[in-house]
Amino acid sequence: MSLTILIHRKFPSVGIVRWFQDPKVSISYATGPLTEMSVDEFRKIGWEWVCRHFEEYANRRIPEEQATAVFTRDKEKAYLKERIAVRIKMDTSGTLTLIPQAFGTYSLAGLESLGRETRRTVDSKGSADCFWRTFDEVLSVASEA
Repeated sequence: MSLTILIHRKFPSVGIVRWFQDPKVSISYATGPLTEMSVDEFRKIGWEWVCRHFEEYANRRIPEEQATAVFTRDKEKAYLKERIAVRIKMDTSGTLTLIPQAFGTYSLAGLESLGRETRRTVDSKGSADCFWRTFDEVLSVASEA
């Protein structure tokens, strides 16, 4: 289970994609609907939103047949083309790992993690300020990819 935060390069827009693991195999599926908000709103409620998501869905698994498409085929490339991507994962100890990503192809399946040295961690019980400092650092790396 994880989230992908998609920040528009030119406009104050954020999209959030939720990923859920299949209960039978070790595969995660992007599952719609896409959550969208302004950058200002994301900065106001994003930390709480991320924490609540991981609390609510800690044990939820979704088989492939229940995964809902995030985009229609013709909209995915256009939506992703001007976006910067940061993936957020939580481990069993409650540590969030923020992973800058780049698009190998403009699809959610085409997201590629940048090197391990670019990843940063924060405690899910930590402060919002710590999260935002870390998020901004990782976002900066992703925006250069």
